[in-house]
Amino acid sequence: MELDSLLADVGPLLQFIGGAIDQTAVTRSPGASGGGGGVAKSRPAMNVDAYLLRAWLHQLPARAYETAADNQKAGEILFMARDWVTKARDLVWGPEDSRVYGRCEEPLDGEDEDDDPTPCDGRLVAHPDEVTVKCPECNTVHNVGDVMDKLRRKARGEPMPPRAVREFLQRKTKVVILKKDFENWVQLGKLQYVLDRVTTSERAQRIYYPGDVLNVFEYMQGRRRMRV
Repeated sequence: MELDSLLADVGPLLQFIGGAIDQTAVTRSPGASGGGGGVAKSRPAMNVDAYLLRAWLHQLPARAYETAADNQKAGEILFMARDWVTKARDLVWGPEDSRVYGRCEEPLDGEDEDDDPTPCDGRLVAHPDEVTVKCPECNTVHNVGDVMDKLRRKARGEPMPPRAVREFLQRKTKVVILKKDFENWVQLGKLQYVLDRVTTSERAQRIYYPGDVLNVFEYMQGRRRMRV
């Protein structure tokens, strides 16, 4: 399904789009969206288009789940997903003759026997149609599907209890999520959960992915801004 394929790229794109925004802020032409201008020594123009694109991408998964049962809106969601994800791919991964998949991170032996392995810092770049990508530093060949799965897991984070998720996001992203808001999102079915069966209590506890919670937070913030 095309929508599933587009949504699968949202997590990895959000992980890399911050760096792409910084780069385009420096190289953006004076006539493009945002402040700054071409005056010498002035601050680089802020790429407003890219900031908006990041906000839209955060909203996309929640919107897709929300309208999944509404066939009348299915076409609208697919159109938005196709537009936003394509623009994000162009911004993050560049021209379609090459695509950046992050760092290799293959464990490499240290110089001495007692040294702990260190992750390879090689940059993984390949054509979008290629199913494997070779690290230029250590020559390790990676399956592109495996690399993308790892990026999605990293973007989503490790599942944890509700309070731990809220504290984690406040510490890492400065986002403050009220307990009441979190509970409302759960009741509305906006948050997926997994069951933590490794627990001392009789009932398995529901735990949530920080990336999912952050996506819903961004979506709800966007809805509030649209009402103003």
